[in-house]
Amino acid sequence: MFFTFWFQFFAAIIAAGFLYGAIYLLMQDKAEKHIHHVAAEKDTNLTTAELAAYDGRTSGRPILVSLCGKIYDVVSSAALYGNGGQYNSFAGKDITVACAKFNKTSDAYFNAQWTGLTKPERELLAKWEELFAKKYPEVGKVTDVDNMAPCPQSNEGIAMQADAYSTTLGMDLFAKKHIS
Repeated sequence: MFFTFWFQFFAAIIAAGFLYGAIYLLMQDKAEKHIHHVAAEKDTNLTTAELAAYDGRTSGRPILVSLCGKIYDVVSSAALYGNGGQYNSFAGKDITVACAKFNKTSDAYFNAQWTGLTKPERELLAKWEELFAKKYPEVGKVTDVDNMAPCPQSNEGIAMQADAYSTTLGMDLFAKKHIS
């Protein structure tokens, strides 16, 4: 009887510890996911270094991305662009080349030079520009990069096979209205 009491006592303490730990972790996850973002002010002209501060990880700040040198406030899609979102890697960056190549995983495509985009990549980029212009407010311009001007209309460049496939896939998704 003595042994059973102590066994149950310690089992109850261990169970309470696990329960406390589980509740603590759940509350911590909720706190991290509920970052409060605000809308950006109009005429928010930034350098790429300044743009990086608007990456969706800080409460009280807007979430901004740049496409073809235009800065868009994507806070209305905070679940996608905010901390832990599917497109959080885009937040706080110029995503022109990443969108043109339909590649969100390569850091080399963020804040990258636009020269060398192929015609299919430029066509896909035009679709992304159209989408962003319809969906998100333009709040400013990126000021410090030479290629932050209207997107290139010439200079065919040479695309790698993977980039060509990604671009074709991206155009296909737009055509089928999977991206809107």
